[in-house]
Amino acid sequence: MSARLAGLLFVLIVVPALSQQANIQERIEKKIDWHNEMAAGTIPPAELDANAARVKTMHQDAEELSALSVSLYPDLQQLRKGLLARDLAEKLKKMEKLSKKLRRDMEP
Repeated sequence: MSARLAGLLFVLIVVPALSQQANIQERIEKKIDWHNEMAAGTIPPAELDANAARVKTMHQDAEELSALSVSLYPDLQQLRKGLLARDLAEKLKKMEKLSKKLRRDMEP
């Protein structure tokens, strides 16, 4: 009798534990599938990548133009005193090219 009772208790304990294990595995797989679906929806289309690259390039050009403008100020101060900086003409040409490029890039 005690062997039957022990066997019955064993079956009553093992069967739910095994079904819970299978249930947990299914829930994990569903969660992984859900995360993969959500991640697939966040991949930007190629058009947005091209636009982002264009904006990034424009931003870099604007920063370079700003830096050139700041570096020109001391050269222009020296020019007022009659001293011509060696690279003043190069800086001015580069500023002109950058400003034209930025204007062209801003057009739709």
